[in-house]
Amino acid sequence: MSASFEKYGVDILGAASSPLRLRILKLLKSRGPLPYTEIMAALGLDPIRDAGKFVYHLKSVTGTRLVTLDKNTKKYTITELGEIIVNFERDLEEYVAAKRGKLYVRTSRLSLEEFAREKIANSLISEAGVPYELAQEIAAEAEERLLRLRTSYLTAPLIREFINAILIEKRLEDYRHRLTRLGMPVHDVSELLRHSSEKMLDVQAVKEAAGAAVMEEYVLLNSLPRNIADAHLSGDMHIDNIGEWILKPSEIIHDLRFFLENGLPTKKPPKTFQGALAMAEQVYHLARPEVANEQCFDMFNVFLAPYAIKTPKDQLKEQLYHFFTNIRQDVYSYVPGSGLSLSFELAIPGFLRDTKAVGPDGQYAGNYADYAEAADDILEASIDAAIEASGEKLLLNPRLIFKVRDLQSRTRKSESLMLKIHQFAAKTFLPYFANLEGGEKTVYTATGLRIDDSWTGNWEDDCMRTGNAGSIFLNLPRIAQEAHRKIDRFQSILETRLSLTAEAFQRKSEALKERLSQSLLPFLHGGVGRPYFIERNATYAISLLGLDEAARAFMGSSISESEKAVEFALKITRSIGDFVDLACKKLGLRLVVAQRPQDEASSRLARLDVARFGPGQAVTEGVRDYPYYTDLFTVPLSSKIGLQERILLEGRFQAVTPGGHLASICLAPTSQDPRRLLSLTEQVLSERLLFFTYTTACSHCGRCNKTFLGTKSTCPGCGSTDLSLLGRSSAVYAPLGLWSEAKRRDVESRTLYSIG
Repeated sequence: MSASFEKYGVDILGAASSPLRLRILKLLKSRGPLPYTEIMAALGLDPIRDAGKFVYHLKSVTGTRLVTLDKNTKKYTITELGEIIVNFERDLEEYVAAKRGKLYVRTSRLSLEEFAREKIANSLISEAGVPYELAQEIAAEAEERLLRLRTSYLTAPLIREFINAILIEKRLEDYRHRLTRLGMPVHDVSELLRHSSEKMLDVQAVKEAAGAAVMEEYVLLNSLPRNIADAHLSGDMHIDNIGEWILKPSEIIHDLRFFLENGLPTKKPPKTFQGALAMAEQVYHLARPEVANEQCFDMFNVFLAPYAIKTPKDQLKEQLYHFFTNIRQDVYSYVPGSGLSLSFELAIPGFLRDTKAVGPDGQYAGNYADYAEAADDILEASIDAAIEASGEKLLLNPRLIFKVRDLQSRTRKSESLMLKIHQFAAKTFLPYFANLEGGEKTVYTATGLRIDDSWTGNWEDDCMRTGNAGSIFLNLPRIAQEAHRKIDRFQSILETRLSLTAEAFQRKSEALKERLSQSLLPFLHGGVGRPYFIERNATYAISLLGLDEAARAFMGSSISESEKAVEFALKITRSIGDFVDLACKKLGLRLVVAQRPQDEASSRLARLDVARFGPGQAVTEGVRDYPYYTDLFTVPLSSKIGLQERILLEGRFQAVTPGGHLASICLAPTSQDPRRLLSLTEQVLSERLLFFTYTTACSHCGRCNKTFLGTKSTCPGCGSTDLSLLGRSSAVYAPLGLWSEAKRRDVESRTLYSIG
């Protein structure tokens, strides 16, 4: 009997002694049951030349019961005995390799450690949730491949790539996603350093960009459902700030009274105007790491008025000048990121007149109606300070917004302030104008974000200590292309994409709540004992991208050329509004329809559509090879239409995008008369354009630090050629080097208007 078992053992070892037969066993263990032809193909054998040899070896492993054939499926399967042989062979290889010289791994902890198969299996189990037996099998196969490299040491990322390759081969995509290493290739980091230097960004911007790239991969692989991640990657839509999607809100509207009354954890409530400004500055800097984009202090001059009643105007101006230049922080480089909007009132709003005013030491001191004169003084001093600061270097941050209410109720003082605002605008083209009804409770930021009191009906809950949680841009031109001019199909595709955005916003809301509960956003969570940022009242913006291009693709004409195109665009916008109304009630989220700025989405989605539909069929803006879609504005800035028509069209679409909008009126880069500019503003206000700004090109001299209207090759002041061009890509002024390549190459096509 023992001799019989001995002979059987010899036969098994003999069957496994051929390299080809061993490869058959390993292949079947790795990939599972396979038919005859796939085994031959995987082994690289010729079906004609090698058929006889292959049949011989296959009979050898089946005859010793290392492999069995399922007669129904015609597939060969490795047996338990065959797996024992494969595992035994791998153990022998490991033993021999160890004897010949140890294999080392350079780990992520920057140390050299001896290679151990068990660590791979443990990683698969702990990181990806792979079952124990499958993890052991994958680890063994990875070890076998790595040993063939014959290298003196390996790296942890290389080992992970081998494992991921095996997972892909086995069609274990879910495990592969969980195990994927996040990071940037060496080449991308080198390019990031080079581009950041060219754009005059600092090292902090480099670190933030690298970190955002890692988080973007994490969000796409681990936080969002596959269909939403695919929709973003393919260009059906664009998730704004995806690298910070699960970390922080996009914009915040501060309630300055909160801090004037309570102070900060390390500071008592201020006593003076200068102290109140210092607290506002600290609030901005504390919130900056926790907010992806814009911050806003609404009714800035009104809430500071109780601190200014005994302060001379020249001191107000000086202290505001220092506040502005401290916020600017751009002496050496341009630092993108969270900007600051300051919103000013030309008079105390009616709904605020009888509200108790927070004054020195956090004490109530009368009502805000008592401080109308002080609020005017702060507004006037702010304009003078901004003009002085811009005389040294254009004041790109903070951004000043002026709320204009009821033209009929103007006073002599408000008329004087309006003229001073336009003296500032004529010099710098920086101010923004919000066109409001007398008692309207609405907040704007410089990026075009709009928030009103329509959510709960209480303006303090709806407009203060909240903001915009995030935005998703719908690729409307792609829907138009896919619909083939069939409106029912357009609506069907649109509804599918809208459902994805709603689901993505649900994930965003859940993530924000979790971050706040984890105290990863300590300032927004509330540093004075009670919550500050109110997530449940924040807006989630569904933003229209390429509305004009969609009209051209679907209707054959742009919004500025045809009333039918206008009606089509309005119909689509209202359809999105109807979806938003239902989704708000169903999900309990404050969804809004908006037009938001996003250079990356504008260029990325256009490039993807050109690649998909071809340059002859895709409808885009821009020059050849550098396409883009219109993002913030309804009518492209290149459209050759009259100013009056542009104002009316933008006004019609601002009325149906309550979550945000901004119209940019591009003027010729020449010196403007303040009174004529004021006259144009009054005309725009009378046409009910809700939020707008003036735009032109500027040149800044790096030597004498002066800014001049127009594009200059040499400085008119000092003759230097060290000039940088500035302009408004969409919402805010920035150096042209920071614009998207597509918009920068198309800037010359903008339609410029002159005022007589």
